[in-house]
Amino acid sequence: MTKISQKDKRLFIFQYGAKAAAKYRNGDCSLYFCPICKLGYDEASAINGELTLEDVPPKSIGGKPILLTCHTCNSCAGHTIDSAIANKNELLNFEKIVTGQIKGIVPSVKLEVGELQVTTLINTQTTFDIKPVNKANPPKTIENYKKHMVDISNGGSNCFEFKLSKTLKYNERYAKIGYLKSAFLILFAWLGYRYAFDPRLNAVRDQIRNPENDIIGTKFWIEDIKENIPSNKIMFSKDPLPMFLIPFHGCFIILPSLGFKDDVYSSLTNFWGKGDKVNMQAEILDSWPNRLQMKLDYAQIGYTSH
Repeated sequence: MTKISQKDKRLFIFQYGAKAAAKYRNGDCSLYFCPICKLGYDEASAINGELTLEDVPPKSIGGKPILLTCHTCNSCAGHTIDSAIANKNELLNFEKIVTGQIKGIVPSVKLEVGELQVTTLINTQTTFDIKPVNKANPPKTIENYKKHMVDISNGGSNCFEFKLSKTLKYNERYAKIGYLKSAFLILFAWLGYRYAFDPRLNAVRDQIRNPENDIIGTKFWIEDIKENIPSNKIMFSKDPLPMFLIPFHGCFIILPSLGFKDDVYSSLTNFWGKGDKVNMQAEILDSWPNRLQMKLDYAQIGYTSH
């Protein structure tokens, strides 16, 4: 099977998206519009890489390149909200691996044995192996570590206690906004420009582009869900308000429905601000798209209550 080049993939997505945009531009299919900043780009931008392949969700949590965003939007998010997701996911995987919930490899883990501190790699794919990383430790540290292990195996040391730790800094709110971006792009890939460029999504796109600013508050996610959450699904809730729900790591990201005329986030703030218990029911509409579908733009589905 011939592998498609990155350029050819960008061109294919460009043509599909530009054809969808033509519906709103008197048939002009010369431009693809970045779903985040709304700027239009011509075919040359897909060829030279000014339009970039976007992993949805980020590659660090299993995403694949299914659409194009401009280089500016992709790069800015990569250094802020996408990296926050990657660091958070690495810490979650570390916890799952060392507690035996999953098998895997964790690099750059600090091992403390007595007074020794050694940078190690953990590999649990077959057995639970902890190996010092030679390039990350001074030779004297490696020598003392080996001597300590030999003393333990020969019964010459009573110190069997050790501590494993991994330090990664990330901004929790940035990670949430990263999930917001992924949820928005999932719905863009599924529904298209008619959804993404609706005025009710303006604040969402502004929040994605300006993560340092508090634009839509904290009501765009629901967490601490006790029930099992379906993975990789697009869900919709009619009660208490009509809204899309996109699940990520034990939380739901909330996105506006075009069937609700008011600002969903302000309405949720007023609704949940009473402190009452909220019971929600949601239906599964579809799986996350693995390619650009843009169903509203291509009139593949009707749009009523959603």
